[in-house]
Amino acid sequence: MRFKIVSAAILAAFAVCSQAARIYSNYDSFYAAQPGAVFSDPVKRDSSVVYSDSGERGVYTEMQGALNGEKVSIRIADRSITINGSNYRFADATTFPGEHRSNLNPQSVDVFLATPTGSPISIMCLQGDTVGSGEADRHKQVYLLVNPFARKGKPTFLHLPSLFASCRAVLLTKDAKLVFPKNSYLFDNAEEARVPAPVVWTRFCSSGGQLHQPFLTGFEG
Repeated sequence: MRFKIVSAAILAAFAVCSQAARIYSNYDSFYAAQPGAVFSDPVKRDSSVVYSDSGERGVYTEMQGALNGEKVSIRIADRSITINGSNYRFADATTFPGEHRSNLNPQSVDVFLATPTGSPISIMCLQGDTVGSGEADRHKQVYLLVNPFARKGKPTFLHLPSLFASCRAVLLTKDAKLVFPKNSYLFDNAEEARVPAPVVWTRFCSSGGQLHQPFLTGFEG
């Protein structure tokens, strides 16, 4: 499955059209308002419980869910996720140009599962905090696993662009294409300073064809 840019940058436009803009309290509320959102609530887990094995490095968490009617046992460590015994190393995920992976804190990870109505695919998404300082809290480590139980071929495993990322930002179009954003900051004309608040919102898609969905939006705080 190939992913590529399918739309030009779409800009939040406070200065020009502020009267038409809708204000969102956070990025998740904005993503949830988009048509075709794939994920809603994460798999229930107890974030206070972690495990470790004798002789093994680090800790991990465990949880149970269901995907396409099949029970799913999930183990999350700082460098990999194991699903029904199949291990996926984060280092093996396809990463987009300019993006960088970070080890995850297993206690911070939420897992989302979905089999969209009318779609032949099953999808798993996990998101966790980026390990770092400064503006690291603006970045989420988000991994998308498409068709984890595929009998033919390898599942698609992607590390999504991290700035203000969320599993809730993954959308399914009417023609059954998965799309997700790459956020980036706006800079002034001299490319020296960031413009406060607005970001560039660029969509990626799983196949050819272009999407055009202009919108005006903004964020408080």
